[in-house]
Amino acid sequence: MEDSFQIIDIILIIGICQGIFLTFTLQRISNNNHSANTILSKLILIATMMLIGRFIYFRYSSPSIFHWSLLVDSLVFLFGPLFYIYIRRLLFKGKKTYLLPVYHAIPFLLLAITALFFLVYFTAEEFYQFYLDGNLNIIFNVITIAMIVSNLYYLFRSYELVKRFKKEEKQTFSFEQSPVNFLNAFLISFLVCLMAWTVSFINSSLLDRYFTYVNYESVWVAIPVLLYVIGYFSLKQPELFRIPLEAKISEKKARLSKLDSDLLKKKLDSLMENEKVFLQHDLTLREVAKLLKTSTNNISWLLNSVYKTTFYDFINSHRIKEFVKDVEERKHLKNTILALSLDAGFNSKSTFNKAFKVVMKDTPSNFIKNLPAA
Repeated sequence: MEDSFQIIDIILIIGICQGIFLTFTLQRISNNNHSANTILSKLILIATMMLIGRFIYFRYSSPSIFHWSLLVDSLVFLFGPLFYIYIRRLLFKGKKTYLLPVYHAIPFLLLAITALFFLVYFTAEEFYQFYLDGNLNIIFNVITIAMIVSNLYYLFRSYELVKRFKKEEKQTFSFEQSPVNFLNAFLISFLVCLMAWTVSFINSSLLDRYFTYVNYESVWVAIPVLLYVIGYFSLKQPELFRIPLEAKISEKKARLSKLDSDLLKKKLDSLMENEKVFLQHDLTLREVAKLLKTSTNNISWLLNSVYKTTFYDFINSHRIKEFVKDVEERKHLKNTILALSLDAGFNSKSTFNKAFKVVMKDTPSNFIKNLPAA
């Protein structure tokens, strides 16, 4: 056992302290995505337990510690399912709190039972010697492959959820929600970690080469760090507007008769032009449907089939027109572009710039620059 602390020890201790803090803090947030954060706190708890295991393994490595390590490693099989549940609860609505079927926990249970068998059947010294003699290589390789494949599977399923949400939010909201882009960045980072682990595994098991900084230990130190970033982000994140996962609108089937669609179109145009509801930053499809005393499915069908657009693009096109009108009235001489965009209903500079370029085929500053002098 070493007497002095090394950098890895400090990193692990800081990570453990942060994990304990976030585990309990996220549970105390009552209004901000509570259902999803409950799962996130469990994920962070698992990550923290793994960090504690890594710290003990690094500092006090012995046959006894090695004997218990496989049981701790079984937690890796819970990470993917829990992360998928977190994404599902965060982005989509459900009648009940969403959980995966019990069979998703089978890999974890199998490895935990195997680890307990080794704990009972072998002494610590016998198990360690069994490992040194190479008798566990095939078992450990199968377990590693299963861990990588399992986490890649749930990572892909989580990505599909985020992708679906990004597609359907334009049918439901008039604004973009920043956590979605943040989740994409996290998924990419998680994928990089798993790819690094895969390359390290192939090199060590097939080519008998070892990377100093890219291996199982470094990957499962990096992933908790990523989780902690999400945890701190969740502390200040307001309640997300979620989407019903089952919601699907058919564009081909004529949901409304010609007379009904013309009448609804007239009401919708009047709502935009006369009441200017698009000035509301967080306007949703549900609110518009309520104002028009119709269903969200009817509005979505009308926008998709008649206007040939999404709710997001439809509302933002009206906001752009409002902004252009203000600029033509020279209001930009007394206000900033950002201030005018917020007055027009946008909730961020990036969303405004993106929408302006789509509608006007130009940037806001260049558009203003090319205006004829008053």
